[in-house]
Amino acid sequence: MSSVAAAVASPSIVQFVQIDSLVVMKIVKHVDSEMYAGLNEVAGEVCQGLLTGLVSSDDRRLEITNCFPTARAEPMLDGDEIAQNNAFYEEQKQAEMLDMLRKFRDMNIDYELVGFYQAHPFGACFAQETIDSLIDYQASVPDGVVLIYDPVKTRQGQLSIRAYRLSAKALEMSLDGDWSPESTRATGLTYENMLEELPVVIKNSHLVNVMLAELALEGGCAIQRSSSHLELGTRRSLEKCLRSLMSDVDDLNRTVMAYTKYVADKQRHDLTVYNAMQKRQAENEQREARGEPPLSFDDIKKMKPPQLTTKCGMLESFLCSSDAKAHSDYAAE
Repeated sequence: MSSVAAAVASPSIVQFVQIDSLVVMKIVKHVDSEMYAGLNEVAGEVCQGLLTGLVSSDDRRLEITNCFPTARAEPMLDGDEIAQNNAFYEEQKQAEMLDMLRKFRDMNIDYELVGFYQAHPFGACFAQETIDSLIDYQASVPDGVVLIYDPVKTRQGQLSIRAYRLSAKALEMSLDGDWSPESTRATGLTYENMLEELPVVIKNSHLVNVMLAELALEGGCAIQRSSSHLELGTRRSLEKCLRSLMSDVDDLNRTVMAYTKYVADKQRHDLTVYNAMQKRQAENEQREARGEPPLSFDDIKKMKPPQLTTKCGMLESFLCSSDAKAHSDYAAE
């Protein structure tokens, strides 16, 4: 059985994700160091890395025990061969990943890949690249997930790490490459059930749990809650969130207009086909009355139906809707 068929035939058994506190600290340190250096703007890609761990079948738990960042692409300069540089970057990235996994195995650390992590401000992670990466992981590792870390919320004192995976219907449609309106309607897929969010539990050592319990008993929480509105970065982050939300609404409006045009073209096409079939049927009845052979319907059936003009069918509309919801949820908070 191929990996694609196996991914669809064997759904994930994981019901929640357990993350070691070491993984959380490494993700936060990695993202903060790259954001301070401005690498997101220079390299033009999100801060990301790979996750290793294991699956506990008895507890239906995915344990993420370690992680490491992935190599970044070098900025393209004028005159560089883009295709050659991209191929070299992919080879370098693959070699570094295999070398790191080999070191994990030599040190007796869990080296099984279970997903990847990315940093997205406001939790707006819904992009085509993220979906493609999820498809690749879940096609080979049915229990694979993506961790989305929100550096903006974390800087405001609220650690935000969420775990997502593609639903079984979305994974099957992605592997088939069919995101037509008819297919999504038949499967009942929407932007709300395209991705499944799993509960996240952070595992600490016993000493850390004791320290957290002592901090909770100190009684300083009331002061922290009363001064939460004094966060200096709130206004700036809210402005950036609203600007991103406006861009999402523009993109969503574009996909809605494309879908409206598709519906009108589809109705016109169906009416044309229906009229042609009725006309051909009446003509064949007349030919049979004259003893002549009937005409074929093949040319009518071969009439090309209209296509949705978005890049990847209804998936683009779902991603725009999910991004807009993420930004609106942050603004509402």
